[in-house]
Amino acid sequence: MATLDFYTSSYFDNSSVVPLSPSNHVVPIYVLVLSITSCCLSLIGIVCIFVSYVAIVTIRNYIRKLLIFLTIANLIDVLGIIIGIVRYMLLEFTDERYKKETQVCLFQSVVTSFAPCSSFFWTVFIAIYFQVQVLRPSWAHKLSSKQATVTYHVVAWGVPGLTCILALYFKVFGDTEDIFTGPWCWIKTNQERKTAILWMILTVKGWELLSYLVLAEVLVFVVYKTSILPRCLRRRGGQYLEIHDSNLQTSTGLRRGDKNFVFIWLIFYVLRFAGTFRFLLHVTYGPLHEQMRITDRVMLAWQAFGDTAQAFVNFICLCVFDRVIRQHYCSRLSRNDRNDHVANNGGEQGINM
Repeated sequence: MATLDFYTSSYFDNSSVVPLSPSNHVVPIYVLVLSITSCCLSLIGIVCIFVSYVAIVTIRNYIRKLLIFLTIANLIDVLGIIIGIVRYMLLEFTDERYKKETQVCLFQSVVTSFAPCSSFFWTVFIAIYFQVQVLRPSWAHKLSSKQATVTYHVVAWGVPGLTCILALYFKVFGDTEDIFTGPWCWIKTNQERKTAILWMILTVKGWELLSYLVLAEVLVFVVYKTSILPRCLRRRGGQYLEIHDSNLQTSTGLRRGDKNFVFIWLIFYVLRFAGTFRFLLHVTYGPLHEQMRITDRVMLAWQAFGDTAQAFVNFICLCVFDRVIRQHYCSRLSRNDRNDHVANNGGEQGINM
């Protein structure tokens, strides 16, 4: 059977359809290590986000509720990537009985297409709600109503689900031979180039690019309202600035710690850049010359860590850097230390008596 080399032109020839072959590409060890590390960190972050939401009542505003739904999507994605890593390691480092396996690859492709797409939708919904709270607080109740919440769920889970069902029907999921991903499956590359690229756009990359545009628009307007506009008002007089600050603080449903959402959107670009860059690179140029292969390997390592690190970044920005959450856990720790100290002193006194 014909093999599909990482950089051969057979995939990028529109007229060629490469026969299906077992997964024969070799993912560097450091890519596997980065993927596993990223997944473990994200799992820790996911648990901490859930625990913080349950344990601390004062942080439970609507935007944090949306964050929980985003975290559920991140959890599904991380579990799917872990399945892909385990599958690859079984294929690469065990006996021949795993070489003909296809069902796990198919299942993992569905999971890791559904979950990122859903996370993009939840990220966009959070960003739009944040923007409305900052720019038009009077409209915020409409976006946090029960009807709006149901709409979010229908879109965020329904659209990715429908896309994956269509992809299953047309049998496009399979081994990507690490051209566009790390050690996991996605859209199989043993089909026409245009067909594979189309489904890559429909299942993940198109929604990812759309989320880039929405987040850019939100960041521009929010930064203008919270940073540029106050500076302009200072130049025109303190009275205007006081009115602006009081309106921003009293008319929004956001906590002070929720401003850190802006940082996770900026980091979102950093984490997802490598995967998008590799996709556009292969789609645009096809086979890569020697110098670009080195760049692609670097980007592969970046993608292996970044694609599953979003939950960990959310935890750092929205839990560790949130003063209320920090104070809650610090007070719990100090209270436990005092209780242990009292218990130890009581025990020593009992012994002395």
